[in-house]
Amino acid sequence: MGWQLIGAFMAGYLVLLGRSAWKQGEFRQFLRSLAIVAALCALLAGAVALAMVLDGA
Repeated sequence: MGWQLIGAFMAGYLVLLGRSAWKQGEFRQFLRSLAIVAALCALLAGAVALAMVLDGA
């Protein structure tokens, strides 16, 4: 239940940030930044998964 609540708050916050960026005419920059953060999170998750596989966990 806790992770769903955290995810819901994060999604709501991103929606509000996107709305603000849209109003200021900076929505493309917002999307680009969001894509960079998502790519970095995916890279980190991949590194952790690889370490787990190589460690035999």
